[in-house]
Amino acid sequence: MNFAVLRRQGRDAPELAWPPFMWLSSGRAPRCLVVLAHPDVETIGLGARIGRLDPIEVIHVTDGAPRDSRFMPAELAGLGRERYTAIRREEVTRALAMAHVPASRLRCLGAVAQEAIEEAPSLARKLVELFARTRPEVVITHPYEGGHPDHDAAALAVHSAAVLARWNGVSAPLIFEAASYNAARGHLVTGEFIPYPGVPEIALRLSDEEASRKRAMLDCFSSQKETLAPFGAEVERFRPAPTYDFRRPPHEGTLHYEHLGFPIDGARWRKLAVKTLTLLGLGRERCL
Repeated sequence: MNFAVLRRQGRDAPELAWPPFMWLSSGRAPRCLVVLAHPDVETIGLGARIGRLDPIEVIHVTDGAPRDSRFMPAELAGLGRERYTAIRREEVTRALAMAHVPASRLRCLGAVAQEAIEEAPSLARKLVELFARTRPEVVITHPYEGGHPDHDAAALAVHSAAVLARWNGVSAPLIFEAASYNAARGHLVTGEFIPYPGVPEIALRLSDEEASRKRAMLDCFSSQKETLAPFGAEVERFRPAPTYDFRRPPHEGTLHYEHLGFPIDGARWRKLAVKTLTLLGLGRERCL
């Protein structure tokens, strides 16, 4: 896997020597947790990288199954949430086996898809316990970009947990992000970040072998075929997590999940984010 581009505010930058980026490109694997919203997003964001990172655990904050069957694939909607959850677990297990990540390292924190923000205080506390037990050096999670409310809730939980860990004398991991999708330009954009001033990005171009394996991993998610259609297997992008103000929209205009008609909009998500921060004792922290 080769460096394709490293940008800071749109310009080439010399941060290739920064240790976390070196971990992503070569050298020893860090003690790493992957904390993402649903089964399949680990493959979308870092399918070619995940096996080489040798994660301690791959954590999904939700089981991938929404309560409303209208948001399940039509051919599976009649099976019910329990069976749909099992299908998604089977798919991610097969996909990660191709990257030599065993099923024993998969963990689900149990939130219902589309409702993770409702469970964000509990999710953050569970992550603090995981940080204390596993002592990760790096956590890879989602950016806060309004692509999906559960992506944003996972980001909120990870950032909150890192602060709480420091307050409790636990070494907080570096937080990295894997690119997913957003609608900051008014339409769906996949595999790219919303640029954040002063935050470098690294784009790792996949070799033919890596791209072929990633496509095979993506093919494991037959229940998500339509959802995954816009995603490629040529480049994976990462960056250190910016400092976010989760009280503010991630970008101007309509968020992607608002376009999709989810049962939550950005305004309600942010109200629940404020509630989460208050319950966790982080209400006075303007940014995380």
